[in-house]
Amino acid sequence: MASPSVIVYNVYWKGISKFAIKKFKGSSSKEAIDNEIHLTQMANSHPNIIQFHGITKLRDEINYSLVLEYAEGGTLGKYLRDDTISFKWENQLKFAKEIASAVSWLHDDVGIIHGDILADFGCSYLKGSKRNTQVRGVIPYMDPNFFEHSLRSSETQRHSYPLTEKADIYSLGVLFWELTSRKSPFDFETKNNDSLEIFKIMSKIFNGTREKPLSDTNHKFVALYERCWQHEPHERPEIGQIISEINNIELDNFSPKNINVSITFTLKKNEANEDLYLSD
Repeated sequence: MASPSVIVYNVYWKGISKFAIKKFKGSSSKEAIDNEIHLTQMANSHPNIIQFHGITKLRDEINYSLVLEYAEGGTLGKYLRDDTISFKWENQLKFAKEIASAVSWLHDDVGIIHGDILADFGCSYLKGSKRNTQVRGVIPYMDPNFFEHSLRSSETQRHSYPLTEKADIYSLGVLFWELTSRKSPFDFETKNNDSLEIFKIMSKIFNGTREKPLSDTNHKFVALYERCWQHEPHERPEIGQIISEINNIELDNFSPKNINVSITFTLKKNEANEDLYLSD
């Protein structure tokens, strides 16, 4: 998913190779663009993260644009909402494992806190960054502690929360629920242009409301994602624990003949809205 400050195009190089070009709008600061380019380069070596191919400057543009791998599968959200696609439990668990693997690599190998795992690296920071209180993202997936400034009426009641790895863990919990339900949490996709509805959703989440598990979901997986979306960050598991528990669930539930997954959709996301052809 692209942020409101960018436009993403599909482009063809020499009429054959297809890439995604991420163009920053004029409202994007040079610092933000430089930060995203740097972090995208750093995160370029994991199979479940969109690959970075370089930067380019489109004709008559001031800012550089990112040249990224084009994801044929589209966004995860669009994939999950497509009722024509069968999405069995073993595939749900496979996706969860791949997403958790990517987050683990970012946290432990690269030192990046993603900040918005539905999107690109526009909300990401290096661990220890002084900019890590500037939080953005998609409301239902955000650590509810960041809603306090919007919901508290008195300045004395408000606290400042830095972006930490545990914010990504919260997002994982919501995303794991979404994998099993195939629905947008709190039906946010139909309400994200209504400021009153957004405020209501923020208030519900901040006060402890979470989506309900589907009755046929593996109970260990439910217990895992419910721990991930705890309000208090210290009550959420570390990413290593999450991967370990997913592995245990996989061992508990599948015999060797059932481990192979028929769907080869890659968990990479790209919101594209136009095709372009680039000349040499």
